[in-house]
Parts: sequence; C-alpha cells; structure tokens
Amino acid sequence: LKKIKKMNCKKVLIHDSARPNPSKDLVNKIIHNLKKNHAVVPVIKINDATKRAKENTIFKNIARNSLRFAQTPQGFTFKKIYEKHHKNINTSFDDDSALFTNDEEKVVTITGSKKNLKITDKEDLNIFKSLKKGKTYSGIGFDIHRLVKGRKLYLGGIKIPFALGLQGHSDADPVLHALIDSLLGACKLGDIGKLFSNKNKKYKNIRSTILLKKVIELIKSKNFSINNIDINVIAQKPKIKKYSKKMIQTISKICEINPNQINIKGKTTEKLGLIGKEKAIA
Repeated sequence: LKKIKKMNCKKVLIHDSARPNPSKDLVNKIIHNLKKNHAVVPVIKINDATKRAKENTIFKNIARNSLRFAQTPQGFTFKKIYEKHHKNINTSFDDDSALFTNDEEKVVTITGSKKNLKITDKEDLNIFKSLKKGKTYSGIGFDIHRLVKGRKLYLGGIKIPFALGLQGHSDADPVLHALIDSLLGACKLGDIGKLFSNKNKKYKNIRSTILLKKVIELIKSKNFSINNIDINVIAQKPKIKKYSKKMIQTISKICEINPNQINIKGKTTEKLGLIGKEKAIA
C-alpha cells in the first residue's frame, strides 16, 4: 500500500495469490460496489452442515444461515484501508476486511464464486486443474472446388504436382478452407466467406496458408486453443496418402500445435459423382 500511495488511487483491490481464478465479472462487481461503499468482500454461502469439533469429536452444531466463506479480491477505498493498516501495523488479522469489522465499520458483501477457489493443498490443486480444462467445442467444415487446367494444385497448404489445379478466388485449397470453417464454427466466429470475401480483390489468388494464419491469430485473441484436428480429403486423384505427412507438418506449424494432434485421411468416391470423375476435390 505504501508503494502505490503516491499513485493517488481512489480504490484498491487486495487479492490472495492462492486464488488464481478470479473472474473478470467478479472484479467488475467489486469495483462497481465501491462507488457507495468503503469495503466490499465476495462471499459464498455454506451449504454443508456446520459443526464444532475437538479431538475428532463433534460437540456442537452451528447454525449456518448467517455464516459465509470470504474470498478475495477484496475491494476498499484506498484512504480507508491505508489508514486501518497503519493504525493496526502490529496486529494480525485473518484478512483485510477484518480491519473494518474490528472497528465495527460496514463491510458490504457480494456473491462470490465457487470457481474462485483457494489452493491450499494438493486436492485443491487437482480441483483447480479440472476447472481449467474448460469446455470443448467442435466445428465442422466442408469445401469443394472444381479441377481445371491452367491452375496449380494446393492441398493442405502444400503444392502438389498434378496436371490440373482447383478453381477459386484464392488458391482454392479445400483442405485449409474446410479447416478454417471448422475452426470458425467451433469458436462461433462466422465463416470463411464472412472473413475473406471472394469479392475482395486483395484475396485474389492468395495462399490459404496466409488465411489460416489470420484465423489462428483471431481464435487465440479470443482465448481459444486447438485440441485436435481430423481431416478427410476426398479425391479420386491424386492419392492423398503420399502427401498427408507433409500436409500435417505444414498445418501443425501454422496452427502452433504438435503434429500428433492432427490426422489426415484420403478417401475416394469409388468413381462416383464429380469427384469420382476427377472433376473436383473436397
């Protein structure tokens, strides 16, 4: 507090580093409630039966209706908390809000979060790790392009020697286009047409590796990360197996993930339809 006094701040939040998971919403609520209060503490209700015990023996039941678990961060007007710490410099308290209750001053409570747990022992740490795994989202992408003369063939970010290439506004790489759509879909960020319109001249003949890099930057900015990628390349010719390893290496580098997190499979349509007649690749 002495260090930041010269900054002339009006409010201060004091946090226990043993609680590594406070939410942005919780912090904002504390700050908001400091507009009309000098001390704000997040608390959670106690749902378990509460007992007083001695030497492994319960000797008293405690009514839990008015009991709360106090959390951090705890918010204070700077002047007040500074004065109280200065006044009680040689006195120990359980937390900063106790300085106010000790002086019989008002401490306002707001609803805390069970996810804002305190890591005290190994079991707490394991619970925290399970929380941080977060939710998993899946996305599906599909793309198909017609094979034509006079175009280079790009699949999975690599150039493949072939008599025909794929028609499209960009390099027409259906593998990366489908991957981009699946990533955007999983993250609820639209689709490839929304981000890279084929009406925009700057994307004319652009390599899809560049587009994928932009999408990776976008999803990272939204705090998403890729767990794994599974791709089906549907083509009568060329045979995909020969090039799948290099595709995986290229995609893993762009997506900043390990190659073993990517799987690419080549499929034919048994000479059925446009793909089977070697007129398209999907």
